[in-house]
Amino acid sequence: MKTLSCFLLVALGPQDVHLDALRAAAARTAESSYAFEVKGRFERSGEYFPGPLLASRMKVYQSARSGEKILVKGPEGLWKTPEERLGEKVERPDPDAADIVRVLQGAEAPHRILESLLGDVEKGREPEDREVDGVQCRRYVLAYKTAAAKESLSAQMDKAIQAGYLRRPDEVRWSSSMKASLRIYVSRKDGVLVRVIDERSVKIAYKVPCSQPEIKSYKNEMEFAFSKWGKAELALPPEVKERLGLRE
Repeated sequence: MKTLSCFLLVALGPQDVHLDALRAAAARTAESSYAFEVKGRFERSGEYFPGPLLASRMKVYQSARSGEKILVKGPEGLWKTPEERLGEKVERPDPDAADIVRVLQGAEAPHRILESLLGDVEKGREPEDREVDGVQCRRYVLAYKTAAAKESLSAQMDKAIQAGYLRRPDEVRWSSSMKASLRIYVSRKDGVLVRVIDERSVKIAYKVPCSQPEIKSYKNEMEFAFSKWGKAELALPPEVKERLGLRE
């Protein structure tokens, strides 16, 4: 049996074994409720419940999604559909309101996002022991496929340029400076996800008259922190649960 196990490891390759372990950790995490925090350009927090149900919060906005049904509560305290939110007219509109509603509308549970990200990685090193917030973990560090990382960074850069957050660079140094990695921390005891850190960056250059180009780093970073495994609580008014088709 030992010989057969060794043969399977060689046949599959260590990276396949690691990816299988991480997919198993995502599946294990999804078996019960959990709380989460997302750090990045659009920071949010919330709770996931098997079913599935996803509750998210951004600034003064809150959303609840069950299957295809989603409701968003705004600063006035009313729960409306995303379409109603995007089409409403108010006296003093929040300039970030539309972006927040769209983010909440398309939000996925963090373990589902990780499952998608794993399809774009190609290699990594052997996992190491690490402690995160008092939890003993196995840390996996994976590298992204070059084409996938470039496509993602390019798309995010285009969005930032269109939104006015970034001035269009004269040069993007893809071949010499692009970096992209995925770090995943899995609880050694329970086999659930504890933290996921997605980092991607590339150097961009702007021409400067009679001087060397101005070099900057364009970064796209996202971090998921998991907590309250099996103990997250659902805090929604009865009428909202009814509109989402949830049973008490």
